[in-house]
Amino acid sequence: MSVVSPQQLAEERVVSAEALLGGQVDLRAYPHRHLMVTTQHLWRRPGFPALMAAVEHLSHYGWELVNVTSVGEGHNLYAAMRRMA
Repeated sequence: MSVVSPQQLAEERVVSAEALLGGQVDLRAYPHRHLMVTTQHLWRRPGFPALMAAVEHLSHYGWELVNVTSVGEGHNLYAAMRRMA
């Protein structure tokens, strides 16, 4: 797995739960207040535990969960996060 560059993160505003939990993301320079965390939910690998672990991880650094949604027949899960001021 590769490190997510600060520029890529700032442009896309989306990061995978796996990259976040794997220490491949540094949010200290992230310039925006909102961020989407995503993971895939497949029949052989449920994504919700990883997504919620990422949400919990971010909560220790001043982020709060805004919403959770699924896209594409539930195969892609997203957590909308907001950095508390």
